[in-house]
Amino acid sequence: MTFKTLIPLTLFTALSGCGLTSTQAVYEEIRAQERAKAVGTSAPPHPGLPRYDQYQKERSVLSPENR
Repeated sequence: MTFKTLIPLTLFTALSGCGLTSTQAVYEEIRAQERAKAVGTSAPPHPGLPRYDQYQKERSVLSPENR
């Protein structure tokens, strides 16, 4: 494999990996981290963040585009 084909192949692979992270995946990871932090604490139970679908509904209602 030549150097000229290796660079574009590497860039294509790196850029295609960027599209695999969705906003839903990031949100769900934050929810999981919040739940993990709450385990074993003496704080009263906290309802935590809502599911992503509910979050999207609330967000779409509050968006200025709907006004």
